Amino acid sequence: MRESRNESLGVSPFMMVMGRNPANPLKILKDTWTGENQLPQTVGKSVYEFLAELQTQIQEIHDYADDHADVEQKRYTDQYNKRAVDKHFQIGQQVIVVIPDSTNKFLSRWQGPGTVVSVKSPYSYLVELEQGQCR
Repeated sequence: MRESRNESLGVSPFMMVMGRNPANPLKILKDTWTGENQLPQTVGKSVYEFLAELQTQIQEIHDYADDHADVEQKRYTDQYNKRAVDKHFQIGQQVIVVIPDSTNKFLSRWQGPGTVVSVKSPYSYLVELEQGQCR
């Protein structure tokens, strides 16, 4: 689970923490058999060099994950808003409103026409219905 790539970040959780891909026993064996990697005889690095290299690797991976997450977030929002239409209403304009009939969120119906009384925010309005209710 830790080795699989996260769709949003583009890297695995193991790579985010350790700064490298995990080397499970089967991967090491496969890489050795295919000749992609030779088993090292000695590491040859001091602890300070290893930690400095690890820190730069982790920073690069985090930067990549941040960039990839931004791209994926934009892709998700573009897909979500694909058929969205930007609508704005003016005070005094006639509109219809979806109002829930009960506590069940699936039981809603259109009511109106109502008159826009005030603008709360760019996408939120106070509407007065025919019965005198303000929603």
